[in-house]
Amino acid sequence: MTDADTPRSEPQSPPATTLAGVQRVFVIPVTTDRRLLLLRHDAGTHAYWTYPTMLRGTMRTDTGTIARRLVRQHLGIETDRTHLLGILEPTRGRPRSAIYTANLTQAATDILGTRAAETGRRPAMQALVVTAATLAALDVRPHEITALLCAGGDPAQFALTLPDLASGAEAPTTP
Repeated sequence: MTDADTPRSEPQSPPATTLAGVQRVFVIPVTTDRRLLLLRHDAGTHAYWTYPTMLRGTMRTDTGTIARRLVRQHLGIETDRTHLLGILEPTRGRPRSAIYTANLTQAATDILGTRAAETGRRPAMQALVVTAATLAALDVRPHEITALLCAGGDPAQFALTLPDLASGAEAPTTP
């Protein structure tokens, strides 16, 4: 029997335990011009950077759907290309979390321009082209996301090359 005669199996879903107990979803939006879109929050006298996040709460919906909803709410655009990058185990200040990337279909300037023209208050957002060194220097929380993205020279490109856990591929390691 040759490889051509061997029936190919469908990609396996991740074990049910992979996403079990996930309470928070983080999404890293990456634009067509390879910029990371980060939310900027001013707290007191300092600012810090974070990714769009959502508590799962009691919603009975999968984390991929939550990730797409986050992109829609924060950026006002649709995406069906979300990619599960990793799972952050719970810590004292954070529940078990899923990290997704969203491969967007627009350039950063187009997204931010549309967002700025909309009515209503939304947190300030920045589009950054950064190296691993500059991303590590920013105050981005949680630090495990920065560590995950800084394993490659271009964080945006690296995020898009990591295996998708939702497809059953091998999980990336998170610190």
